Amino acid sequence: MSGHSKWSQIKHKKAISDQKKGQVFSKLAREITVAAKGNPDPKTNYQLKSIIDKARSVNMPQENIERAIKRVSEKNATQLSEVQLEAIGPAGVAIIIRAITDSPNRTLNDLRILLSKVGVRTAGEGSLSWMFKKTGVIRCTKDSNREAVELAAIEEGVLDIREEGASLVIYTAPEELEKTREHLASLTTLEAGIELVPSSQISLTSSEAEQLDHILELIDAHDDVQEIYTNAS
Repeated sequence: MSGHSKWSQIKHKKAISDQKKGQVFSKLAREITVAAKGNPDPKTNYQLKSIIDKARSVNMPQENIERAIKRVSEKNATQLSEVQLEAIGPAGVAIIIRAITDSPNRTLNDLRILLSKVGVRTAGEGSLSWMFKKTGVIRCTKDSNREAVELAAIEEGVLDIREEGASLVIYTAPEELEKTREHLASLTTLEAGIELVPSSQISLTSSEAEQLDHILELIDAHDDVQEIYTNAS
């Protein structure tokens, strides 16, 4: 499996250091609320559990997490929905933007205007997303027990194991994510969740990469944007 670029992963870490906790917590709260619809119990809702774990990794207070789960029963919470926008960036890079909003038309229009201003054209629904596949992704510290990880690859059906920067990244089928994670409970897990992983990547020059980084930073600054995926190398 090819590696992938999940730009928002990096920016979440930067956002905390840049004292943007309020925006990060607000985005995570909406994501928790949406994930909790239908099943607010993280013990049986692995998607909700993954998001809660992500929230805890950036020190989101427990009371904020509990409040976000309780919002499921509120009228305005039921209006929250997920939207996705696809766009073509520098060098033909595919950009998938996932947002949570109570006004899909407003959010999509905002993003289209933003992208137009930086010379990025949007693509039709499904015209780029076929390049990505929903995959369970577990990030561990690189000094994790590689033998335990490789054993899990045999016993739990792990799809791939890769080194990405300072992390050891394990790829699984979405339905195997939680079972694999529990199997690797002894490892120092940085994050786990369902992500969009590209089937192939596009290499960028340094100037193209700088241009893309600027574009993604503008997108991530939008309050409704939750995740950004690209197939940039």
